Amino acid sequence: MNDDVILKVRGISKSFGGIKAVDNVDMKLYRNEILAIVGDNGAGKSTLIKMISGVYNKDSGDIYVNDKPANINNPLDAKNYGIETVYQTESLIKILDASSNIFLGREKVRENFMGRVFKVLDFSYMRKESEKLLERFGIKVKDMSAEVRDLSGGQAQTVAIGRAIYWGGKILILDEPTNNLGVVQEGKVLDLIKKLRDDFNMTIIVISHNLKHVIELVDRIVVLRNGKKVKELIKEKTDMNEIVSLITGIA
Repeated sequence: MNDDVILKVRGISKSFGGIKAVDNVDMKLYRNEILAIVGDNGAGKSTLIKMISGVYNKDSGDIYVNDKPANINNPLDAKNYGIETVYQTESLIKILDASSNIFLGREKVRENFMGRVFKVLDFSYMRKESEKLLERFGIKVKDMSAEVRDLSGGQAQTVAIGRAIYWGGKILILDEPTNNLGVVQEGKVLDLIKKLRDDFNMTIIVISHNLKHVIELVDRIVVLRNGKKVKELIKEKTDMNEIVSLITGIA
């Protein structure tokens, strides 16, 4: 991990009615690291990343990308800053195939008269690009025409992560990336996340309830409780007992 701060939030807060979901949180993300945000249900993890990714507008505080103020009011703003998010749910359209999901909303039209005039899509190009993308990650989808609902959970998660990277994501936010996966599929997704950091120089935020995966995967850990940041930990200098005690507030 280096000392180059790629993302910083300062004094960020968000309330829903009278409930303070995130309360004056400061956080730094260093280039080419994996940072975990952990906490119990209702700790503010999802609200925090949704402000960074433009789903929610913050009530107060500031967000900086590469040490410059970032004006993030919607998901498109976040994408323009290189922030891509893969949510636990609704990441993919289940009845579409892998390439249709990767190019969803950014479909490639043919570079000929039919494409220019009638916007006929170039399915061959999108299929080849998708195959090359998944091959980079060491993932082989037997049938690229198969609907995503017919893929394994691990393959579907890879498609969602691949889409985020293909479109220029420099900061990748993963919301419960191993949730509802089998043991083998969990291992493949964890290996992919490490590969993204080590081989592709990605900077990654992971939200996870699985502390075993957190200990295995990340460089640093931010612990939230009741909307507040209670501590920041370096993985090599902490253990499961300390993390659990900070999450629960029970020594």
